Amino acid sequence: MCVLTILMVVYCCFALAVTTKMAAGERMGRFEVRLNSTYTDFIDESDILHESGIDPDSLGNCLRSRFDLYALEKRLTDSDKIQRANASILSDGTLLVEATPMEPVARVFEYGLPSYYINGKGKRISAELRYHLDVPVLVGRFDSVNPPRRLLTLLNYIADHPEAGALVATVTQESDGNIIIIPNIVGHVINFGDTSMIDDKFRRLRTFYRHVAPVKGWEAYDTVAVRWRGQVVATRRDKALPPVPLPTVEEQTGSLDIDDNETITDPDEFRGGVVHNNPS
Repeated sequence: MCVLTILMVVYCCFALAVTTKMAAGERMGRFEVRLNSTYTDFIDESDILHESGIDPDSLGNCLRSRFDLYALEKRLTDSDKIQRANASILSDGTLLVEATPMEPVARVFEYGLPSYYINGKGKRISAELRYHLDVPVLVGRFDSVNPPRRLLTLLNYIADHPEAGALVATVTQESDGNIIIIPNIVGHVINFGDTSMIDDKFRRLRTFYRHVAPVKGWEAYDTVAVRWRGQVVATRRDKALPPVPLPTVEEQTGSLDIDDNETITDPDEFRGGVVHNNPS
């Protein structure tokens, strides 16, 4: 038993040395890419190859033992088009790269700057002419106080709710941070305020489009505001004040005093919690 044990130890040491030497001399094989995403129109295998900086023709000259997988993964994840990357060497020497591309949630147009995309974490993705993604558009002035990622809560809601996505065409941020939505329904804009109570604001908008707009006319208002809690405030397109109906002598049953600071509300113009705002 002692002799057999010694022989086994010697054999293992010899085999380990031989296999280590053989492995050290083995070279890399082909380059293979697998994309884990539905955004195949946004990035393809050639983009991964370009971002990796590897020449497939010269890959076979590299030794497996000296190939730095960690550096390759870091180079890929530093790209603005790749969210995650995992590199491995298969038993036949194939270099396999499994990559998850960035998933843009909006395209940002800042005044005086080239447009770009952002993902769900606010990371910028350069926009190129060779592809176009059907995502909401953000337009406005963005800074450190009101950056584009401030609107991610609204964009994620739009992405998760198809009925809201079908309504929204463009999201604009004004210099004071006020959010303006340009809907697919032309003729007016939506003053959304901020990103609080998003579900409630869209519920009020649906109520307005279902019960008010068909009655008053789709072009009766130029602005619909839901920025205030529990209200829908619509501004008439025609800013001229309608004539105030004055009661006749027969209709007067008492004195009618109207102060300058009182608000006159026509019952026919109040439907479903809609308050008409006429700055005139």
